[in-house]
Amino acid sequence: MTTPLVEALAVPAVLLAPDLTITIANEMARSLFDLDMKAGGEKVNLRTLLCSERMAPVVAHLDQIRAGKSPMDVAIVPLRCDDRLHIFSVSALRRDGELHAYLCQCADSVQRHDDMQMWQSFPDDLPKRTWSFGVEDGAMRQESGERDGLGALPGAGLSDYLDHVHPQDRTSLKNALAALLSTVDVRLSLSYRIKMSDGDMVTVFGSGAVTDWSADGLPTRIRITEIDVRAYAEGPSAAASLAESERRWKTAVLSANQGVWDHDFERGRHFLSKTWRDLRGLGEEDPVPETTDDWLTTIHPQDLPNICEELRRLDAGETDIINYKFRQRHSNGDWIWFLSRGRIVRRDADGLPARIIGTDIDITDIKTVEIESQRMAERLDVAMEAAGMARWEFNVNANQAFWDDRLLKMFGVTDGQNLRSGEDWSTFIHPDDREAAVNYTEECLREGRDVAHDYRLLTADGRVRHVRTRGKFVNDTETGPRYYGVNFDITQDKIRAQELEEARARLEHESRHDALTGLANRRRLDDVYTDYVQSQSNEGGRLAVLHFDIDHFKQINDTMGHDAGDATLKHAADILLRNTPDAALVSRVGGDEFVALLFDAPDVGVLEEIAQKIIDDMSRPFFYGSQECNIGTSIGIAVTNGPVNPDQNLFIDADLALYEAKKAGRGRYRFYSATMKEEARRRKNSFDALLAGFDQGEITCHYQPQFDAQTLELTGLEALVRWESGKFGLIMPEEFLQTAEDMGLLAQFDELVLRRALYDMDRWRRAGFSVPPISVNVSAHRLNDPSLGDRLRELDLPRGMLSFELLESAFLDARNDVIDKNLRVIGDMGIDIEIDDFGSGHASIASLLQIAPKRLKIDRTLIQPIVKSQRQRELVRTIIGIGRMLDIQVVAEGVETAAHVPILQQMGCCYLQGYGLARPMDAKAVDAFLTTLAATQGRLMLA
Repeated sequence: MTTPLVEALAVPAVLLAPDLTITIANEMARSLFDLDMKAGGEKVNLRTLLCSERMAPVVAHLDQIRAGKSPMDVAIVPLRCDDRLHIFSVSALRRDGELHAYLCQCADSVQRHDDMQMWQSFPDDLPKRTWSFGVEDGAMRQESGERDGLGALPGAGLSDYLDHVHPQDRTSLKNALAALLSTVDVRLSLSYRIKMSDGDMVTVFGSGAVTDWSADGLPTRIRITEIDVRAYAEGPSAAASLAESERRWKTAVLSANQGVWDHDFERGRHFLSKTWRDLRGLGEEDPVPETTDDWLTTIHPQDLPNICEELRRLDAGETDIINYKFRQRHSNGDWIWFLSRGRIVRRDADGLPARIIGTDIDITDIKTVEIESQRMAERLDVAMEAAGMARWEFNVNANQAFWDDRLLKMFGVTDGQNLRSGEDWSTFIHPDDREAAVNYTEECLREGRDVAHDYRLLTADGRVRHVRTRGKFVNDTETGPRYYGVNFDITQDKIRAQELEEARARLEHESRHDALTGLANRRRLDDVYTDYVQSQSNEGGRLAVLHFDIDHFKQINDTMGHDAGDATLKHAADILLRNTPDAALVSRVGGDEFVALLFDAPDVGVLEEIAQKIIDDMSRPFFYGSQECNIGTSIGIAVTNGPVNPDQNLFIDADLALYEAKKAGRGRYRFYSATMKEEARRRKNSFDALLAGFDQGEITCHYQPQFDAQTLELTGLEALVRWESGKFGLIMPEEFLQTAEDMGLLAQFDELVLRRALYDMDRWRRAGFSVPPISVNVSAHRLNDPSLGDRLRELDLPRGMLSFELLESAFLDARNDVIDKNLRVIGDMGIDIEIDDFGSGHASIASLLQIAPKRLKIDRTLIQPIVKSQRQRELVRTIIGIGRMLDIQVVAEGVETAAHVPILQQMGCCYLQGYGLARPMDAKAVDAFLTTLAATQGRLMLA
C-alpha cells in the first residue's frame, strides 16, 4: 500500500511495520496524533499510543495475528489522544502468506454493539442456536439449535461462517469479534444478516462473550447465541404495534445517543431529555435556555445567520421540517457540532409554530472528519497541481474514461470534455511508444492488474512530454471493474535525470582517472586487475605489475613549487606511456607512485629492457620553463608464470620488490622473489608494537575543527585517531592504520575513539563550553559487525550530537544486509551519516543516492589544487552542485590556505576543514581553542 492510498482514506489511518512502527500516516492521523513523518524524524511505535490498561492483551492479540494463530487478521485497538479514546481497527496485510504491514484505521463510526435491551425484549420462543469457536484454530462447535432452532452452522470454521454474513454487516461483526479477542469489549450484542443452508438471508441478533481464558489472561474460546428475529423485524401484531413502535423508537434514540427535545409554546412546556443535557455536559440542575433568544446566544456566531434564516422560514410557514447543523458551546468551553432534526406538530391560530418535537445528535467527529477531508482534498488538489499530477478514471465495461482538467491540459486538449472514449488516450501517445504502451495496458486489462508505465505523449500542439501513469484496478460489485489513477508530467525530471547522468558520467570518469595526468587511478587499476583475474583471458596468460616511485619528486615540489611538481608528474606519465606496450594499463596510484599492468607479459629479458629504458629516460634532465629538473625512478616488478592465483596479490609483491629496489639504491629495478617475505616478518614486529601500544592505552584522538563556510563559525569537530607511543612519540594514522587493519583492530580503534570523544564532550560541557557536534570515523569492518547496534546502545549516545564518517567508502559499492541494517540503526539513534574522501575514487553516485547521507566531504586532493587550477574548481563546483541537488551538505577538506576560503564560499560550499583554518589538536588544546572562540562569538578570525 502506497502513501497516496493511505492519504485517500476518509478516516485517520496509518501503515504499520510488523514491529508496529508507524511508517506512513495520512493527514488526519498526523493531525490527530501530532505525528512528524518527515525524513529523519523520530519513529513512533503504536505501543506509545495504546491505552495503557489494554496494552498487554492488545499487543498479545497482534502477536497472535503476526504468528498466524488468530482466527481473523483483524484486531481492535484503543488509542488515546488528548484524554480522548479512539477505537481503531488493525488489519494484517500479507504478501505470499508473509506479514509485511498492518493497516490501522479509525473505526469510531463502525457499529460494534446494539442495545442490550433489545436482547431482553425478544420473546423466548424465537428460533435460536448457540455455538462457540476456538481462538487458535477458528474451529466452530455448535452447542444447540441444530434441529429445533436456527439449524446447522454454515461451514466448519469461523472464516467460512463470516463468508455467509451479509457483506454490509460483515465488517461490524468482524470488529465486534476482534474487540472480544483484543479484550477491548467484554460482551458482544449485535444484529446482522446471515445466509442459511436454504439460501435465505436471515436477520439474527447475536450475543456472546469470552468463556475460556489462557493462563496469560488471553481469550481461548468465545461463545455466541443467535436469535432469529425475522418475524420480529417484519412487524408485531396490530394489538402490540403501538407499544412495539415506542419501544423501537426509544431503543433507536438511545442506541444513537440522540437528545430529544419537545417545545410546547402554547402550554409553556419544554422537555429536554437526559441525553440532550449529557451531550452539552449539563446536569439536571444546570440552567438551560428558556427562550429562542436565549438559545441563540449559545450558538456559534458563524452559524447564526443560517439558523436565523431557518427560524424565519418556520415562522413564515414555508416549511414544517427542521433539519440544520450548528455549533453550540459545551459546558467545558468547547464548540460541539449538532445535527438537529424535527418538525412542527401544531401551529397556533396565527400560523406560528405552537409545538415542535425533534432530536439532536452530536456530529462533532463527523464534521471534524468532513472538514479535515475537505481540507485534505484542497491540499491534495494543490499538491497535485504543484507536482504536475493529473487524475483519471476508466470504466472498463463502459469503455469510458474521465480526465480531470489538469489531464486535459497535460495532453494539450482544449475542448473541455472530461468524459472521453477509452480509445482517445492512445491517439496522444508518441508513435515510437504507442505499440508498447497499448500492448501493456491491454495485458493489464485482461489480467486485472494495476498499471505502472512511463511513456511519451505528443500533445495536440506538437510538444513531446514524458508521462508516468499509475492506476489501481478495483473490481467493485456495484460499479464493476474500474481503474483509478494519476498521471505525472515527468518531463523536467527526465531532463534533470539526463543532466545528472551526464554529471555522473563526468564524475565517474574523474573518479577512475587521475585529474592531473589523465592516467587511470587506483580504483580503475583495481577493477581491471580484478576483472582480469576473474575472466577467461586469465587462463594461460602471463601478467606483470611494474610499480614505480619517482625519485627526487619531493625536492622539486618543495623547492620549485607545486606547478613544477605537477609538470614533473606529467613528464613521468608521458615516459611510462611511451615505453610500455599499447595494451598496458598505466595508472597513478599515489602522489609520486605509478603502476603499470602488462597483459600477456613478455619474458623476463624484455621486461628488464623495458624497466631499464624507463629508468634511463627518467634520469635524463628536462626543463620546466628555463629551469632544469632532474628526477629518477625505482621499479618493483612482479610477474606470474601462468594464470594469476586469486590468493596472490601482484601489487603487494611489486611493492615489496620496489622496497628492495629503493633499498639497493635509487634508479634500479628488482623482481619479486620469495626471499622478500622477510618483509612480512618485519611487518609482524610492527604488529606487535602496535598491539602493545593499544593494550597500554597509547591510542587516543585529536580533534580538528570544522567551520561554517560563510560565517567561519565553529560547527563541528572531527575526532582523529593518534598513536602517542611512549617509545616513538606521536605517530600519525597513515603510519599505523594499515597495520591496524591487517591486524583486524580497526573496529576496536573506532570504538575507542568514539568513547574518548564522548568522554571529552561530556567534560567540555561540564566546563561550560558550547560544544559542537563531533564526527568520528567508522570503518567498513565495524559496519560489517552484526552486534554494532547493541554496542552503540550501551553507550547512551546523545541524539543530534554525533556523525559517523564512512572512512573506507569503497564498501559503498559492495553493501550487504548487515551494513544496511547497521545504517538503519545508526539513523534511528539520531546519528548523521557522512561520506568521507568523496571524489578519491571510491564512492559511486548510485551508492550515494541509496545511502542519502547528511553530508559528504570532498577529498583534500580535489580541494588543494583549486587555488590555481580552473579545471579542479569546476570539478569541485560540480560535486557541490550534486550535493545541493540531492539535499546533501558538502564539507571541503584540505583547506590549507586562506586563499581557499573565498573560492569555496563563492561555490556555495557548506563547511570548511583544513590546516589553513585549524590543525588537529589534543583535548587539552581544544579547551584553549574553545576559550579563544568564546571571545569572538564562536567565529574564527583569519589573519
